Amino acid sequence: MEFLKTLFKSMLTAIILLMMTALPGTYASDYPAKKLDIGKFDLNIRSYYIKRSYSNDSPQESLAVGGWLGYRTPWWHNLMAGLTVFTSQGLIFTDPDKGGAGILGPQQNGYTALGEAFLKGRVAKTELTVFRQELDTPFINPHDNRMTPNTFEAYTITSKDLSLFTMLASHVTKIKPKTNTSFESMSEAAGFADTNEPVTMAGMVFEPAKNYKLQLWEYYGYNLMNILYAQGDGEWKYNADLAFVTSMQFLNQQDVGSALAGSFNTGMVGVQEVVKWKGFGLTFAYTATSNDHDIITPWGGYPGFTSIIVKDNDRAGENTWLAGLSYDFTSLGINGLSAFGNFTDSSTPKTGPHASPSQNELDFTVDYRFQKLLDGLWIRLRTAFITQDKSMGGQDMQDYRVIVNYRIPF
Repeated sequence: MEFLKTLFKSMLTAIILLMMTALPGTYASDYPAKKLDIGKFDLNIRSYYIKRSYSNDSPQESLAVGGWLGYRTPWWHNLMAGLTVFTSQGLIFTDPDKGGAGILGPQQNGYTALGEAFLKGRVAKTELTVFRQELDTPFINPHDNRMTPNTFEAYTITSKDLSLFTMLASHVTKIKPKTNTSFESMSEAAGFADTNEPVTMAGMVFEPAKNYKLQLWEYYGYNLMNILYAQGDGEWKYNADLAFVTSMQFLNQQDVGSALAGSFNTGMVGVQEVVKWKGFGLTFAYTATSNDHDIITPWGGYPGFTSIIVKDNDRAGENTWLAGLSYDFTSLGINGLSAFGNFTDSSTPKTGPHASPSQNELDFTVDYRFQKLLDGLWIRLRTAFITQDKSMGGQDMQDYRVIVNYRIPF
């Protein structure tokens, strides 16, 4: 703990020094000799309304405003630093008895946190980032579907020095979950109080051509689990209007060390096909989860092809089909307007230790991104309807969301 406090103080000192030394003539050669570069600010204003109703549970309803303000210093002698403050504050519809939707803290209270505070160094196309930062990988990621994202305390190396490859390695010690004001260990975030276990991960993304990508990721959660994830995507264009995108994924999770989550060995396979034609997108997907154990995803969103607005469809023995349709209205002259809908149908074991209710989910999303003078303003309307097998203890649910984002870099 004392080490982290000392490191944090050192980083703040480094940031101040970098800001003080941001004078003409101190930058790399790509900066004009007489131009003062004060760095970059990034303001993202967000408003979020969510209402959920259940067939046999209390409703949830919240309205919040907030977002984040970030600052990045200019590069100086191949060093730069950054800070980002996140906040979410309740407006109306903040009845403590209707909390739990994930956009405010406990009892529908607002929160503010320093989510990023990092120092970055680079050599050629390799960068080292230390301390509080954003990570975006299949199982450790921002999962930015509420007011503020997850961020992490980590030591990360990324490299693009090898042609066609992007490689990443990171030792992740802590996470700040979305509504938290402080960081906790990765094992605590997985549900194991009074533990202090980190995660070490490594990944490789190989892009041999513009429309083809293969990625492979390994996560080692000390005394918890090992995760192996692979995904391949390829797009084939029949002509200027018609294209096909095929994707496949594979996942394996198993206990390691003292097995905090118990002994298990589980996995998932998935396949997805997307047909693109004149602004339309038609999607079909299928995922199958091993019968041994639910998939564990404590550090971000789940990458499964059939994970949509509410349900991830990652329970033990769950087999899920998805059908989706999207449309971009640009071809009709309405720039910035798009919409999509998805339907999933899943079946699960009816008996045994992992029995759970089968379910289906129907989602609709409408996005409008403003153009020209209001560039950066984005309005999103979402709704989801979930139906579960009542004979297995399931419940129905309706979910409504209105999200407004306005991102202003300056």
